[in-house]
Parts: sequence; structure tokens; C-alpha cells
Amino acid sequence: MNRRRLGQAFTAALLAPALSSPWIAHANTKAYSGPIRVLVGFPPGGATDVVARAVVDKLGKAMNGQVFVIDNKAGAGGQIAAQLLKAAPADGSTIMLSIDHTQVIIPLTIAAAGYDPVNDFTALAGVASYYNVLAVSAATGIKTMAELGAWVKAHPNEANYGIPAAGSVPQFIGHIIGKSLGVTMNSVPYKGGAPMVQDLLAGQIPIGIASMTELIEYHRAGKVRILASSGQERSKTAPEIPTFLELGYSGIDKNPWLAFFGPKGLPVEFVEQFDRAMKSVLAQPDLQEKLAKMGNEVTAAPSKEVEQWVVDASRSWGKVIRDSGFKAQ
Repeated sequence: MNRRRLGQAFTAALLAPALSSPWIAHANTKAYSGPIRVLVGFPPGGATDVVARAVVDKLGKAMNGQVFVIDNKAGAGGQIAAQLLKAAPADGSTIMLSIDHTQVIIPLTIAAAGYDPVNDFTALAGVASYYNVLAVSAATGIKTMAELGAWVKAHPNEANYGIPAAGSVPQFIGHIIGKSLGVTMNSVPYKGGAPMVQDLLAGQIPIGIASMTELIEYHRAGKVRILASSGQERSKTAPEIPTFLELGYSGIDKNPWLAFFGPKGLPVEFVEQFDRAMKSVLAQPDLQEKLAKMGNEVTAAPSKEVEQWVVDASRSWGKVIRDSGFKAQ
């Protein structure tokens, strides 16, 4: 009996350090307590990178001084970073700030994406939502979606719209609009939003579809005109811009989003700790103001809700993509 109690005491002593750790790793994974790498699938200075740095700056303090290191792995719309995340150990050492394009659209439009957003990742927390918008060059003189519809029907051979990348949500927004107008609108893919916006400013293309973040300052300066935005409600940042939904265009009511993900199998304790910290960070007015200036709206959401974001967006955009006739590359 004494020997059994001695064995139990010895076991408890061995377990004590693990139980006092910030989170408990799975049986086959050691607890991690070093700097956390934050993968960002886009270049430094881009919209996703700026959000990541703004959030991480405060997140470290909210997690008792935890060190976060941004690691930009730009390319293929975040696909490269997502593949790295899939291969990372599930110990909390590596996470990723991802946009919905990476988590939803790439697996729907690329035959061998190299990852499955449901089976390969752990959703951690939602950060923000933003708006996709349609803008026209100031040279067109178009001021409303009704005027755009009339112009497109009168100039079917010129109804080209720029998009940041082939197979991106803006391409399928253009498909929805063209279908609603009863005309074929042709997408012109660019290597990113910045070069597309430059051609729109120069009048090289009449129409551009991209995020509000990329176009709002030019809209305010009168260099382009944003005619409509995604979402069920108007943006608080630009309330003068109507939504596609209120103008009668269905299927463009969901906003894109940014959220943190980790590898599949992250310890529950880490997920819960991260969620608590994110709620604290996203409640801070100065961060909310900073994100708003970029055309984002804080959308704090726990793990299970972000999982549903992925499922819902995959279902709705999957139908649009199939209807468009787009073939996975």
C-alpha cells in the first residue's frame, strides 16, 4: 500500500510541470513555449501584413509577453503559406493570419491546392471582415450601377473588368453582375490588386473589382468611383456606397474575412487561451480605429464560428464557381 502511494506521489510530481504550462500538448507533441511564428501569405506592407502586425503587436501583451514573429511567405494568394502551416507541428509554435481567398477559393479553383481547409487546419479566431467593391474609372463618367448596366449593354466589346488574380472572388462577382445584366463581362487578371488599380486610375480598364481597402482612398479623391460593395449592410467607413444587395444583385452579400488558423490538432488549451487574448485585443478602440481606416470592420469570432465561416463560404462560392463554368486549374 505504501509502495502504491509512493508511486502515485512520484507520478504526480512528474506531471506537475506539464499541468502548470500555458497549454498542454498532445501526447506525441512537446509543450512549446518559445516565439510563435505568424505566417502571412502576402508581402510586407500589403493589407494582410499590416493587419497582422497591428494585431500581433497587442496580442503579445495580452498573452503575458508572448513573442510573435511575422514570417511573410508571399505567393499564390497565400497558398504557399497555407502549405507551410499544414506541415508545421501542432504545438502552437506556428499560426497563420489568412484571408478567405486562401481558405475557401483556392481549394475550389486549384485542383491540387496542397491542403484541405477543414481537415488540415484548426480555426483559432476571427479578426475582421472587409468589403469587395466595384469601381469605375473617372474617365467613364459613370456614377451609378444603373448607368454601368446601360453602358455595358451599349459597349459589350469594352465590358472588361480588372481583377487582382484569376480565380479570385472579384472574378466571380463580375460573373454574377454580368449574368444579372444579361451580358458577358470579361475579366482581366492582374498579378495583385496594386497593378490593377493603377490601370484603373489611368483609364486603361473601365471597371475594376477588388477590396475596398485598395480603392477607398482613390474613391475619396475622385480618381475612381466605387459604385457598390459586398455585404448585407453599408460600410461604416463609407456609408455613401450602396451594397450590391440593396441594388438588387443577389449572391454578393457575404463579406470576405481575415482569421487566424493553426495546424490541425492544436491543444484545446492553446486555442482557448488565444481566443481570450484576441477578444481582449479586438475590443481596444485604437485597434478598431486603425482597422476601420483600412476599410476593415472588427469581427471577433471564436474557433467554432470561424470553422462555420469556412464551411458556409465554401458552399456559397462553390455554387457560384460551378455556375460560372470555371475549371479548376
